[in-house]
Amino acid sequence: MNYYCIACRTGGEVKVRAHLNKYFSREFGDLNDVRVFFPVRKMFERRMGRQLVTDQPILPGYLMVSTEQVLDTRMLDVERLPGSYGFLRNMDNTICLRASDKEYAAWIMGNDGVIKPSKISFTEGEPIKVLEGPLMNLHGTIVRVDRRGSRVMVEFDFAGVVRRVSMPVEFIGAE
Repeated sequence: MNYYCIACRTGGEVKVRAHLNKYFSREFGDLNDVRVFFPVRKMFERRMGRQLVTDQPILPGYLMVSTEQVLDTRMLDVERLPGSYGFLRNMDNTICLRASDKEYAAWIMGNDGVIKPSKISFTEGEPIKVLEGPLMNLHGTIVRVDRRGSRVMVEFDFAGVVRRVSMPVEFIGAE
């Protein structure tokens, strides 16, 4: 499986995704196996004393693409789509994600682009135990726990930069 990342105008990810889906279905027809995701996480928020679940982007301004196809010849076409800035490139100017970037993209795609709350068990001073959910097979490090906000801060490497992202969790009583 090949994974790609496309930069686009922040806030316009849904429109660019629609343009990409239309473009790939027109270009590949029945052979279209291209999946485009705008990665989001389901977060718990408190508003006026009530807890709500909202969708928040994991990487604002980026779309993830998975396919068996090689998309190197499609770079200019994707760049010309409204709101799209084109594929992210590696240092050698290739566009297919590699190493930890590829693992991270595979993790997002494995969760269909939506990171739902994981169930964890946590006691002060003890390691965190992820019981079920997307964080169970995460290739990152949990660096901070926020019990009140029902989230953990996760550090991961993407595009050569260490990023910190707040991820949703559901606390289960410690064993």
